[in-house]
Amino acid sequence: METSAQQPGSSQQENCSWVEEVYRAYSQLSSAFVLDREQGMGGSLVYAGQLSADRGPSPADAWTADAWTADAWIAAANIAGAATLAAAPTPESQRRAMRDALVDFVVNSMEEALRILKNEIRQRRAVSVAVAVSREHLLEEMLKHGVQPEAISAEAMHALQHVRMQGLQHSRVLETPRRTAGVFVSWLRGSCCTQKQDGAEAAALEIAADPMRQRWLRLAPRYLGRAAQRRMGVALSPQEAARWHQLTAADSLPGGKLVEPAGEGSHTEACLR
Repeated sequence: METSAQQPGSSQQENCSWVEEVYRAYSQLSSAFVLDREQGMGGSLVYAGQLSADRGPSPADAWTADAWTADAWIAAANIAGAATLAAAPTPESQRRAMRDALVDFVVNSMEEALRILKNEIRQRRAVSVAVAVSREHLLEEMLKHGVQPEAISAEAMHALQHVRMQGLQHSRVLETPRRTAGVFVSWLRGSCCTQKQDGAEAAALEIAADPMRQRWLRLAPRYLGRAAQRRMGVALSPQEAARWHQLTAADSLPGGKLVEPAGEGSHTEACLR
């Protein structure tokens, strides 16, 4: 096992950045809302904002800050167990959302979205719905139908500040995800190097034993999208990171080596080749 010397902008680095960004959003959701051990945020609605179409094969290609965050909130809310609503005004944004598994449904109207959302919210199940309209039109429809999300992204609220006074003043505003506390460790997943992969993931599951991170490790691979399916990671305290490095060290898993764990707020990888 060895750490990779990657150049900024490389595909692996972009995927890793995407995973960490979603983890940041998930951490904020889990801090803002009490996650049920089994159902997480089941029964809650999150409005994520408007999706972008200007992404390449990786969710981190050619991103804009508001679109990146909207995508991250959708993935994070799915993992947290909430229902999520977003605007996808162009055919390109709709195709990308489905291709990257960001949303479960793309519909043409708020009425169609509500039929799906009401059923899943009632049953406290995660679902993500994109409506093929602009964010301005979608928010007008939300107000018209009396839709009151439990949470709305700061980017979406900032784009339409006047809406807050018209009916969304009770929604919790989700600020842009902060930098992950502790050390964010990550590893590649996939069919190759199975022994090493299993060792890194098993060590993370053993160390990150709290329900919030266990839920992340269990469900995140399902929702991170096709471009990041092989990448996984989690935030650990410096002490936990040191233990993770011990469990995944060369003498435990033959064939490579790991760097020493980095300090608070840093990022380190176990890139399996």
